[in-house]
This record gives sequence, structure tokens and C-alpha cells, in this order.
Amino acid sequence: MPNNQAIAGKLRQIAALLQEQNVQFKPAAYRRAAQVIEELPKDVSTYGDEKELKKLPGIGEAIAGKIIEYVETGEISFLTKLQAEQGGISADLMDIEGLGPKRVRQLQKELGITSVAQLMDAAERGKLRVLDLWDEILEKKVLENAKKVGERTHRFPREEVKDDVELLLTTVQKVQKVQRCAVAGSYRREKETVGDIDILLVTTDPSSVSDAIAALPIVRDIVAHGEKKISFDLHNGLRVDVRLVKANQWGAALMYFTGSKEHNIAVRKVAIKKGWKLNEYGLFNGDAVVASKEEQDIYDALELKWYEPRERTGSL
Repeated sequence: MPNNQAIAGKLRQIAALLQEQNVQFKPAAYRRAAQVIEELPKDVSTYGDEKELKKLPGIGEAIAGKIIEYVETGEISFLTKLQAEQGGISADLMDIEGLGPKRVRQLQKELGITSVAQLMDAAERGKLRVLDLWDEILEKKVLENAKKVGERTHRFPREEVKDDVELLLTTVQKVQKVQRCAVAGSYRREKETVGDIDILLVTTDPSSVSDAIAALPIVRDIVAHGEKKISFDLHNGLRVDVRLVKANQWGAALMYFTGSKEHNIAVRKVAIKKGWKLNEYGLFNGDAVVASKEEQDIYDALELKWYEPRERTGSL
């Protein structure tokens, strides 16, 4: 989930910059919060207000406020302030795993490097290994991590990844104990470009299925591996999030993870007007499930017409 990954990265940057200033205790708190956000089962933006965020482990008032600020504006002003205080340290370079403030400052001062592209060019030409604090091994590792940053921010033309997605679906469907499988997200909505691929599957044995997917030859660089979700890259750097859901929640989960966010909000408002609640687990009247097994059931219960995935763009 892009929000979770981005916010976790920003919180780790704050931790590194605070540690550089010899601030006590806070760096560890920000790293813990980053891990919690990264491992959330759904996008952090769906958790609502500060009160809901503070229910998460390791998330206090200050960090909750920064999360909300990022969701609403795409920035964290406290991080910008820390970067400015430390000599205008490059936000782009701080996104690269393995680069702390000291090395980023060194790259800026000695080589004039301020962007991921500049760093990759310098690393490929062997210009980093000659610096103090560097060697050939570190240069290679940082280059690999810099490429991953570029891949995370890259959007792929839908037609370019179509064969990969079809192969992925076919492969996952063949995994033993997978009962149902489908692609969601912007790919299902037939957007011209996609940033990542969301796959939903139903199984009664999530542990073994998750392990089986992790062992597939098409899987590269696993970043999350659990009974509810497994995330990894394909050979071309395309990030894949596979979510394991229950059969009786299939329709609600497929609707939620297909999006768009604006469409989901519009449908939720219809549910709220009826005194109901809609989320990725189902449509509820109090604790009673109104609909959840199929998307059509949810639209019918809310007295809405069926929206094809490509039509789920905004207001109803």
C-alpha cells in the first residue's frame, strides 16, 4: 500500500535525523511506529482520525498528527524542518535504505549528488567506493536499494504488464488450496498505468498458501510474508500485494481493494445514510452482516446499480 510504505519511510527518516541530533528515546519510537504502519493490513488512511490511529501500538498523539498531515497533504512539515536544520539534506537520498544523514551529507558535499538518479549514475561509474566511509560492497548495496526506490515510484503501462499479471494469476490459481483468485486495484479498473498489482485469493489454509506463493520462481524480493498478506516484486520491479481473505468476505474485500478510493467513499456514504457500516469485511447493520460474499450483493442491498470496475471513479 503506497501510503503505508511512504509514511513508514518518512518516519524512519525522522528517526535517523533525530538520532543525528543526539535526541534520546524518540528515534526508537519513530522506528517502532514505522514498523507498525508498514505491517498494517489496510491503508493507514482508512483508520480515520487521530483517536483511531492512537489505538494502534506505538502511535501516540505526535506521530498520529504527522500521519494525518501526510495523508492530507503528502508532506510532513516536521521532517522538512529537520532536513533544513541539517543543511538542506536531500529527501530523495534519505529514501534509500542504508543511507543515513552522514553519508547523504557527504554525497551532497563531495559529489554534489542530491537525487536518486545522480546517485545511481555515480555508483554505476564506481565513484562512491573511493569516498571515506565507503567501499565497493556498500556501493553495490546502495545502488541496489536506489534502484528499488526508482521502481517503487515508477508506474507501468497496463499493456506492458498484462502478460505478467495473467501469468501471475494463472500461477497463483494453481497453488494447492487456493479456492478463488482475482486481480483488484487500478489494474482491474483498467487504468492506463499501474503502480502495483493487488491480488485477492480465498483459502482455508492461509499459512501454507502464503509459504507456497513465497516459494514460486516468479517471486523476487519478498517484503512482507504473513497469513493475511504477502508482498513481493516481479522480475521487472512491479510490486505485488497478495491478500488472503475469507470466502464469506470475498465481495466486500474485492470491492474495497478494487477502489477507487473516491468510489468507495461514495458507496460508504450511502451505507451510512441507512445506518449501516461498510468496510473490507462486509456491509453491516450493527453487528449483523447485511452482505459480504459478492460485490453484487452489496450494491443490491444498498439499492445501487452495478458499477463495472472501470466505472468506479467517483460520485455515484
